[in-house]
Amino acid sequence: MNRQKRQRRQASGSGIETVIVIVIVSAIALFKMQFSPSQVPPPIAAITRPDCTVKGNISMNSGNKLYHLPGMEDYENTVIDPGKGEKWFCTEDEAIASGWRKAPN
Repeated sequence: MNRQKRQRRQASGSGIETVIVIVIVSAIALFKMQFSPSQVPPPIAAITRPDCTVKGNISMNSGNKLYHLPGMEDYENTVIDPGKGEKWFCTEDEAIASGWRKAPN
């Protein structure tokens, strides 16, 4: 009878240990996921096509809709926020047809 009690205690003890290990491993995984760089591309990259490089930006100061072409002075610093109505165009003609004008260089 003592042997059966010991076996039950050992079995239940190992179950608790397993649960503790699972909880610890899960907590570590969640912590690492929360503080590691995201593998999801930023929204800007997710909605653009590689061949659409004309940036349609709305000026914060004037509200003017300006487009920027690769190589222009502010092109690299211009960030497109679709939530504010800004967009990417595939051609300069497309930007012009949509009512945007070329940003001063």
